[in-house]
Amino acid sequence: MSTQEPPVIGKDALGREVKDLSVIPWWGVDRKKIEWHPTINYDRCAGCGLCFVSCGRRVFDWDTKKGRPVVARPYNCLVGCNTCQNLCPCNAISFPSVEYVKRLVARYAVKKAFAIVSKLTPIKASTEEAEISGTGERPVESM
Repeated sequence: MSTQEPPVIGKDALGREVKDLSVIPWWGVDRKKIEWHPTINYDRCAGCGLCFVSCGRRVFDWDTKKGRPVVARPYNCLVGCNTCQNLCPCNAISFPSVEYVKRLVARYAVKKAFAIVSKLTPIKASTEEAEISGTGERPVESM
């Protein structure tokens, strides 16, 4: 996790400020090394602009000549987010497979995330033993 403030790189077609979020690493990994971003199938795209107006990370911009969204800043996309795909009424937006993200999470994020939250939530030793033993069950406490 970074405290680095991303630089402002301009404005989008609506005049909203655009930051270069690709400079912020994802769990210590250079964001530009992770191929997670939307792809638009223009054969399906109706040009409604829902993806463009709803993405808070300014991944999309608007091609005023063609009247359609474009993926202008793919590495601004939050790894694992696919909100635009879920909102698209024409199913014109796709992402890499969920397995790709799960592999990234397993490789880079799980241990770091656990280290962070374990400081916030005390875990009983007996619970840890059950989890490690593979039963996945929490031991029943004696009354």
